Amino acid sequence: MGSLHKKTKVRVILVVTAMVTLLYYLTPLRLPLLQELVTRFFYIPIILGGLWFGLWGGVRVSLFLTLICIPHAFMAFRYDQALFYDELLELLLFNLIGPVVGALRDRESRQRAFNPKLQALAAIGETVSLVAHEIKNMMIPIRRFLRRIRENQNSGAKVASYLEIVEQESAKLEKMVKDMLSFARFAPMQSPC
Repeated sequence: MGSLHKKTKVRVILVVTAMVTLLYYLTPLRLPLLQELVTRFFYIPIILGGLWFGLWGGVRVSLFLTLICIPHAFMAFRYDQALFYDELLELLLFNLIGPVVGALRDRESRQRAFNPKLQALAAIGETVSLVAHEIKNMMIPIRRFLRRIRENQNSGAKVASYLEIVEQESAKLEKMVKDMLSFARFAPMQSPC
């Protein structure tokens, strides 16, 4: 039912509300257990309103059902005051459950919208980590060979081979940086939402 259109969802809530209201008003007050059971069915449209329409949906449905049930509560007052207070407590619960379910649904929606952003940030972090690791791997031999060149300034053949390795590794670094910059220029960041 998650793919129902808004109007269909409203109709479902109204039909369930009408059916439960009819049962609620037709159940005799002298049958308190049956009355309690029927009253619990009002939570179905309240929960649907919160799940389908968020906080304001839960609030609206619970307030609407409160207005529907107030006349019955006054009928109960004439019949039995304990039943009246029980119904008032139930109305209070209606107006707590609707907003809570709606708020939880809104919170879940916000988290779902935020999740792709977190995934994108995680991917960026992983990429940065890989690049940093590769740069570190290239820098280690460069630094070692530079240290050896300083230590062996008299040996010309060794210096030439060390300098060739340093040049190769620095060329790798330069290519990596160019590739990263060209990718960043030609692949604009898209919003994860």
